[in-house]
Amino acid sequence: MMVFSNGDNCWNGPDRSMKVKLRCGLKNELTDVDEPSRCEYVALLATPAVCLEDKLKELQHKLDLLNKEQPQEHDEL
Repeated sequence: MMVFSNGDNCWNGPDRSMKVKLRCGLKNELTDVDEPSRCEYVALLATPAVCLEDKLKELQHKLDLLNKEQPQEHDEL
């Protein structure tokens, strides 16, 4: 689950917030949005990213390798 808080203030209400629940899906797709209480939203996001833990580890490993291959940027004075 992802939680977004301290959003814009609702008129005469609390700061906006949103919880995004993740579930396994074949593609990245927002499947539902609800407002269970005033200015507090809940969304359901289907994504293949949460389907298999082994796949996530594989992707993280590939990302780590790519980051090592890229030269580090340095700011010039």
